[in-house]
Amino acid sequence: MIPKISIILPTYNGAKWIEKAILSVLAQSFTDFELIIINDASNDNTEEIVLKFTVSDDRIKYIKNQQNLGIQKTRNIS
Repeated sequence: MIPKISIILPTYNGAKWIEKAILSVLAQSFTDFELIIINDASNDNTEEIVLKFTVSDDRIKYIKNQQNLGIQKTRNIS
């Protein structure tokens, strides 16, 4: 089934804020969504934080850039 909305969340070295951002999306009363997180080649522990959420919620999709592309190109990936 295709979700009604897609939320695109690009991040670069966002370990400090990414968990709070994900929890904020998950706390919404509207639940028919997919959350697409695009890691723009972070070099902190952003990936580990995001991956722990993907295990428990299949609405969260994870994409990782192999090199830093910047926010504009990263948003266009999804």
